[in-house]
Amino acid sequence: MGAASRLAIAAAGLALALVIAPAGGAEKPHRPPKPKLELLTETQEAVLRNEAVKVRVRSKRGRHARVKAGLVVDGFPDDFSFRLGPESRRLRDREARLRLPLSARQAEVLAFAEQACDGATLTLAAKAGKRRTSLEAPLRAKGC
Repeated sequence: MGAASRLAIAAAGLALALVIAPAGGAEKPHRPPKPKLELLTETQEAVLRNEAVKVRVRSKRGRHARVKAGLVVDGFPDDFSFRLGPESRRLRDREARLRLPLSARQAEVLAFAEQACDGATLTLAAKAGKRRTSLEAPLRAKGC
């Protein structure tokens, strides 16, 4: 066997090793799934009737769910910005329903916005286990 054939065999072996090595080493680390966040009160009228924003969190990991929210109500000349929560609840059957109550001022501003057909936006952030998720959703004004 000549030097050229030995060199060709070594190069083929090295190429094979390079092809096989990344396939086994390129595995992504396992990450637990993010919690799922769902807004249960989707209209301004429902939020005012309940005097709270209701949210559902579903998670395969963790024992507790923690939710906080930001409420931005369109207004003139400036928008009104409020913080809701944080609220915590124990996960039962991988699910928790949380209620973020409105203060008197928040309810007053939201009621005025509903009468004026102005919009509102909720920005929700949830944590369950070590994972976090967020959701941005508009609150629809009924009849506008």
